[in-house]
Amino acid sequence: MLSTHMAEGFCVLELLDGPQGPLSDYRYIFSNDACLRHTGHDKQMGQTVRELIPDEADAWVPRFAEVLRTGQSTHFEQRLKISDRLLTISAHRLGRASDRRVAVLFTGVPASQQARDLLYEQAEKRMDRAETNSRLLGELVDHSLANVFAADCSLRLVAINRTARETFERLHGISPKVGDHVRAILAGQPQIMEKFQPLWPRVIAGESFIEMVSIGPPDAPRHYEMRYNPLRDAEGQICGGYLFAYDITSRVLEQERLSQAEEALRQSQKMEAIGQLTGGIAHDFNNLLGGIVGALELADKRMTQGRQQDSRHMLGIARQNTSRATALVQRLLAFARQQALVPQPVDVHHLVADMHDLIHSSLDRHIEYVDATLAGQWLVRVDPSQLEGTLLNLCINARDAMAQGGTLRISSANCQMDASQAATLQLPAGQYLHIQVEDSGCGMTQEISARAAEPFFTTKPLGQGTGLGLSMAYGFVRQSAGQLSIDSSPGLGTCIHLYLPRVRPGSAPEADDTEQMIKPSSAGQSLILLVEDQPTLRLVIREVLEEHGFQVQDFEDGHKALRALAEGTRPSLLVVDIGLPGDIDGYQVANACWAIDEHVPTLFITGYDGAIDNSRISGSPTIALLHKPFELTLLTSRVEELLIAARSRPAQGLERGDWTSTPAGD
Repeated sequence: MLSTHMAEGFCVLELLDGPQGPLSDYRYIFSNDACLRHTGHDKQMGQTVRELIPDEADAWVPRFAEVLRTGQSTHFEQRLKISDRLLTISAHRLGRASDRRVAVLFTGVPASQQARDLLYEQAEKRMDRAETNSRLLGELVDHSLANVFAADCSLRLVAINRTARETFERLHGISPKVGDHVRAILAGQPQIMEKFQPLWPRVIAGESFIEMVSIGPPDAPRHYEMRYNPLRDAEGQICGGYLFAYDITSRVLEQERLSQAEEALRQSQKMEAIGQLTGGIAHDFNNLLGGIVGALELADKRMTQGRQQDSRHMLGIARQNTSRATALVQRLLAFARQQALVPQPVDVHHLVADMHDLIHSSLDRHIEYVDATLAGQWLVRVDPSQLEGTLLNLCINARDAMAQGGTLRISSANCQMDASQAATLQLPAGQYLHIQVEDSGCGMTQEISARAAEPFFTTKPLGQGTGLGLSMAYGFVRQSAGQLSIDSSPGLGTCIHLYLPRVRPGSAPEADDTEQMIKPSSAGQSLILLVEDQPTLRLVIREVLEEHGFQVQDFEDGHKALRALAEGTRPSLLVVDIGLPGDIDGYQVANACWAIDEHVPTLFITGYDGAIDNSRISGSPTIALLHKPFELTLLTSRVEELLIAARSRPAQGLERGDWTSTPAGD
């Protein structure tokens, strides 16, 4: 037969009813040799498909059953799994449907054609995916919260999303579109042009970078994080650049609110500590005042008795106690003052020594205080007032833990940490100053010490603590690139360890030489305008200045001083109290004096400097500040220094109105 020599496979099938239902199986009643080769069977005739390939029968039977029922020939490709061959198949009904016979002609698809077909199929799927992804990406970008711009190398927009168009129109009244030039859409916004014009050339040159930009009115700006990246073609060549601009205004405002809250917490913690200090400060201050009063009474008595040498000794004691009281008040005011943090090199030994009176005042009488810090140790870069507040709060915590008395010890040591030591403290290896605040109090359990640095966590009764002291200390130390750890056991006391990174030697704190007395000036005819409302102090200042050869005109308030200036008084130097009574303060007197002669040197005096801008006072060699109470030698030294500075070079006088009138104390 011809079919025996055909390259194509040929077989005749008889459709059968079976357990699976009508026409659910078929038997081979004829098959040629090519059919056996293509299907991989040794024998087919007389056997059913469910006997030969039971796992694949359901894939083949329905196709041939459909041909039998409809009489419609069919052509299809299908893989025969048992031989792993892809077959091209044509099936035709033989005779009537009742004969139940179907002729099948098929051939194998060559491997090369299969590869081509597979390649075409994969390419088509990739194109469909790419089109879908591109459409999806376009929709995502267009609906993104980011403002997206893309421009070619000539800075013409090639893409812009809906968010960017809406934002630009809201801010600038222009709706940019593809094809617009970047400079053209910014032409009516010179301030915006100034910010953005230098940025696009950088990205076209191949630079990727992030810029933070504020746009809009100063009282309500919008803040944006601008992410620039170059745009490259398929060969990797730069063909433009794109910008993703994110509106981070809410994040910036939230950060500002957080900073304000942190500052308020810091200040409230200071106030809590000051409340703890009040009783001790009053006790120490009364002791100092008692010493001053007693020494002055004895000095008066010795002078009446003609014992001049003894009276001089008593006056020296009064002066010493006055200096100690002044230092105590100044330390308290410095601690309480709300001011910006200014990290600087700090000698911890000197700082702790200067805090002696404050710490001693915060402790009960039955607590022994030991300062074991050592001179000459490494400096640390911190804000000194913050470190003082941290140490003072730790001392107050230690005091509360020693209700029955004990010992408080502050010590320090240089510490060289290798990588393994530093890793246990989550610090980089390096050099640190190790400060310890140790008490012999009740101690803490491991569970309590693990939570001790959490904000608002406290074991004290309601109203006796906010639970912020240790958490603020921890925050300060971490912000200073250091670490805080707690070592405590019940009944064995507590040791707080502070590790602060060493600052390399450069500019160590300079010694204060203000107490060196300068000899009386040879310019005996210099006129000093003195404005001070406290009569006794005004009298003392006038006497000592006249004793040094100066002419002095003194006034008790700003109105009288301004009247003297208007009438022609031209002072060589102005000494003025900041907190004058009435509606004219020391700043306004100084402004009036500088309006006449901007080179007049000025010495401000005050008992409270909460309203002072120290950066302005320190900005000119002919402007200085003196805190009350002060030694008279220091007053005359300052006056001489200002006059010398005025003669050596003109003062950089502040323009009228530079000082804002603010209430200030004496």
